[in-house]
Amino acid sequence: MRKILLSLLILTLLNSCGNEPKKNEEKSLTEKITSNELNHFNSVEEMLSEAGDFSKEMGTLKILDGNPQSPHIQVSKPIVTGDLDKVVDEIVKRDIVYVAFQTFAQTKTEKITITSIPIDFEDKTKYYDKFKKSVTINKKSADEIMKEEFGSDNYSILFAKSGTTQVPSKEFEKLKFEKLEETFKKLK
Repeated sequence: MRKILLSLLILTLLNSCGNEPKKNEEKSLTEKITSNELNHFNSVEEMLSEAGDFSKEMGTLKILDGNPQSPHIQVSKPIVTGDLDKVVDEIVKRDIVYVAFQTFAQTKTEKITITSIPIDFEDKTKYYDKFKKSVTINKKSADEIMKEEFGSDNYSILFAKSGTTQVPSKEFEKLKFEKLEETFKKLK
């Protein structure tokens, strides 16, 4: 009888321990942030440097015009020989969408021109001109896209908190992945 009770107790403990991670998995790893919590930067260059997505040193960021209210920047994601054209084209569009909305969320910039051109993963001096795209967008147009997609032009919904770090939220991911083609066309 003792063995049966001990076995039942062990099974109960194992079963409850097995359910614990499922409860934790349901909890989001990120938390929403408010407008007041959203990081703000004095320039697009400062914002991109802080995010670490692009850097001058790696050849993935160039400031073509440093006008604070209407900068022109070039961003470049590394690609490798053999990447499918469709995939590279999506990377270029995604970078433009990402930088545009990040700019209007985290700086006072009213208009930005973003040129996205992939760079070779191995040779950081080699750019792939055939994929190059440039878009000039103003904040008013981005506000309209935000209102259409989310019913608000509060850019803080595009970011979430993961510990002390601000990361793109699922709303931002929607613009960059699920609605990439549509969002890119609206930006143009």
